[in-house]
Amino acid sequence: IDDMEAQNWDDYPLDVVTGGGASELSEESSSVTPSPLLSGGQGSKAHKAHKSSSASTAASKTVAVKNSVQLSSVVKLFVKKVHASQTGPWKMSSVLSSTGSGFIISPNRILTNAHVIHRGQSILCRPQSGSKKYECSVEMISLPLDLAVLRVADDSFFAGKLPLCLVEGGYGNLPHLDDNVTAVGFPTGGDQISVTRGVVSRITHSSSLLRIQIDAAINSGNSGGPVFNSGGKVVGVATSVLKGASNIGYIIPAMLVHLFFEGCEGTRRCCNAAARTPENPEGFCGIASLGIEKVQSLENPTLRTHLGISEREGGVRIVDLDPLGGCRAEDGSYIIRSGDTLLSVNGVPVGEDGTVEVPGRPEERILFTILISCQLPGKPVDVTLIRNGEVIERIINPKTRKSLCPQTYGYDAADPPAYLICGGLVFMVLTRPWVKAHFKNTNQLNDPLLSFFLHAPLSEEGRQIVVLSTVLASSVNVGYHSLWGMVLHTFNGTEIFNLQHLATTIEKAVDSPLLQFRFMNGLKGLAIARGEKTDTGTVTSLGPLGSREDEVLVVLDRSKCIEADPVIRQSHLIASACSRGIKFDFTKEVAGGDKDNGNAVDSNLNSDDA
Repeated sequence: IDDMEAQNWDDYPLDVVTGGGASELSEESSSVTPSPLLSGGQGSKAHKAHKSSSASTAASKTVAVKNSVQLSSVVKLFVKKVHASQTGPWKMSSVLSSTGSGFIISPNRILTNAHVIHRGQSILCRPQSGSKKYECSVEMISLPLDLAVLRVADDSFFAGKLPLCLVEGGYGNLPHLDDNVTAVGFPTGGDQISVTRGVVSRITHSSSLLRIQIDAAINSGNSGGPVFNSGGKVVGVATSVLKGASNIGYIIPAMLVHLFFEGCEGTRRCCNAAARTPENPEGFCGIASLGIEKVQSLENPTLRTHLGISEREGGVRIVDLDPLGGCRAEDGSYIIRSGDTLLSVNGVPVGEDGTVEVPGRPEERILFTILISCQLPGKPVDVTLIRNGEVIERIINPKTRKSLCPQTYGYDAADPPAYLICGGLVFMVLTRPWVKAHFKNTNQLNDPLLSFFLHAPLSEEGRQIVVLSTVLASSVNVGYHSLWGMVLHTFNGTEIFNLQHLATTIEKAVDSPLLQFRFMNGLKGLAIARGEKTDTGTVTSLGPLGSREDEVLVVLDRSKCIEADPVIRQSHLIASACSRGIKFDFTKEVAGGDKDNGNAVDSNLNSDDA
């Protein structure tokens, strides 16, 4: 990714915060005069620098259209995507075509939704007033925030167009309930631009992120388009709708757009899709979290009396914590403990139902976790607690929540997915994209074991849940062809830590003629996962002290698997026995060694996944 030109980007933050908006027009006007934003009279210094002869000519004319918003800066995106298959991770999907919306935010950049352009092999944009399409490249993207910035190399695309203006950040600049809003984009049902109007219905949240609900119609294709207030400034980015409901759409508020820009500062403003790690310093920094996994409301007066807080107002009882979250100090001790009562966050009182007042909005409430996710990880947060009847104050540095089951394809879930084939058994890492590919609705997952893993936090760095994704039928695995979707517990008596550990353990089992795989079984497997006591004794966090006979057992002949695997892969046009990043040589004669946490290099057997 090329670095940005400094002269353009240095003007950009000021361009967003202080640029003038389009003028508000009366319903009776049949023609309008361009606002200071269009003419460059009172715009930001970026607007003045961008003023060209073509823009000056356009600005000197009277626009014979009744527009209360600046439509010329809204663009239509044409995207060709290719995804890796979650059911056959060695192959890619066919090319998918989609369209979306975006809008100009600086003299040569476009803002849109990340989901519109992620995995795009070809991204083209077309202005509202033209017919020519221009090639775009992704400059910054955040999959957790669902935002992305595109760059258009051809400067002629921006001739006569000026950036739209975002409202400033902060809760005070959120739109109020019943405020008029206008959604602009290129939704399904036509090829030209569409304008719909409505009001702000609710300040809410989705996946621990702040959202604004509006009743202006938002449909497929609107994603990434701007939503204006009555003053012509952008208050948010259209992102999603509630399926099965009427006129319930959600927009990303402008304050999260500013957060996105701030989070990209550490990447030299060239942020890629994957999570930020020491190996990927240019990834997005993630969503801040205190590490509080579960709280209990304190609405029952008897419970409040029992806890000794009957004379106080509000508060919630902390039940569960993230083992790697911000609530844990560097020395391993917990700053917050289960059983503590949380009274306030950054001085904002927490209600007994877990909600807080929106700062500056006493009539509106949101979950207390939203106050944390609206800032970057690492920014200190003051919390007030009650522990053993004593009021204490602590400072927490929020961290990004890491899930035991990676949630987002291309961010924390590998792209393309990792896999391993042994004896026709296809093993993969349990991720939300994998679950969505195999089950219709992840919110109604009937398997309690998969549901537990799907929502659990990561307990140990490098830990992965390995699942049997499918069985490629062969004579070597007769009787197992219908098995799928089971969580692998042990191989030859060794608890499996991650997919690379499984590969290494199979490699080193040269002295064993049999390959024995044990899979967790339903509710009993859930007890193992939770570390509960069972009728066979105490179990560890993900494994028992010894083998279990209530698990699903798969036994294969090692020598027959070595002979059959090349034939199986050839019949399914699979180039390699494992994905890139997994070191695996089934025929390698080695012995000894401990578990591998996944920091291996590619084996010589590996080739391109496709």
